[in-house]
Amino acid sequence: MQGSAPTAELIARAEALEAQAAQELAAAADLARLAAVRAALVGKKGRVKDLQRGISALAKEQRKDAGQAVNVIAGRIAAAIDARRSQLEACAAETLIDPTFDPSWPGRRVPEGSLHPVTLVLDEIRRIFTRLGFDEVQGPEVEDAWHNFDALNIPDHHPARERTDNFYVEGGRLLRSQTSTVQIRVMENREPPLRVFAPGRVYRPETVDATHLYAFHQVEGLMVGEDVTFADLKACLRTFAASMYGADVQTRFRASYFPFTEVSAELDLRCPACSLPGERADRFALPGAVACALCGGEGWIEVLGCGMVHPRVLRAVDIDPERFTGFAFGLGVERVAMRRWQLDDIRLLIENDVRFLSQFR
Repeated sequence: MQGSAPTAELIARAEALEAQAAQELAAAADLARLAAVRAALVGKKGRVKDLQRGISALAKEQRKDAGQAVNVIAGRIAAAIDARRSQLEACAAETLIDPTFDPSWPGRRVPEGSLHPVTLVLDEIRRIFTRLGFDEVQGPEVEDAWHNFDALNIPDHHPARERTDNFYVEGGRLLRSQTSTVQIRVMENREPPLRVFAPGRVYRPETVDATHLYAFHQVEGLMVGEDVTFADLKACLRTFAASMYGADVQTRFRASYFPFTEVSAELDLRCPACSLPGERADRFALPGAVACALCGGEGWIEVLGCGMVHPRVLRAVDIDPERFTGFAFGLGVERVAMRRWQLDDIRLLIENDVRFLSQFR
């Protein structure tokens, strides 16, 4: 019965908890403190749960009346918590209102940031080669001579190893001069067939001018498998050029030499300055006019070097050149960006001029 001692004691505890809860809720001055009070009262391990668990300790005939009484009090505590939350939220909203604010005034535009144009181009290159089935790989920027030179068929006497052409550090190591180092690391650790690309920074002590930087970005591409031919290389790079610049882009493959490829070529794109119609192009044709700063009057701009992987490079990483062939290419990201946005000076990409960078929002 409700009047029995255990039942009366439980109900008294519930009423005392309700009174204590009212005091704690009144003292909760913010939503964070209210959340802590709520957890202590009605959480899974709260005091209301303790009361409700006490019902099961009563005699069977006492549980119904005691349970009803306790649950009514628990409901009033929950309602008090909700009411206090509404009060605190209303107070918080009022404090956010600036009495000097006039909603009829025009708003102030917040300047928007943007990704750097080199980052935008890198992201686009990633999308293109991923669609072509290439996997992205990475490699260290500080390299040893084996990965930067020896394994790439660059002998000790080759001028590319001169100290004037590289940034050497302690221990005979150097800042990598090309992302070709990553293809060696991939072939050392994976079995053909391979289809990978490796974006990253490279470093060369170049004189900075309209087309050269001493630190820039490259993307190395590599495909090794059975019956890989130069025709596959041309198809891959023409697809890349069309995806990056549009189907009407003009390209040409020019014979070249690299120690790590044979045959070797360079891919050129039509100069964006010289090929533009109108005044910008016509000024280069005037008598006494200075040649185009981007291509030097050639009409083409070099974008990347490429070729079939040299058999010596394959043997250096224990791949049989009689069974497997492959192609590799390395493109300059900044030069791709220049052609993409018709820039005539690569230094625009490193000067951090907000007037220039804000155009790429």
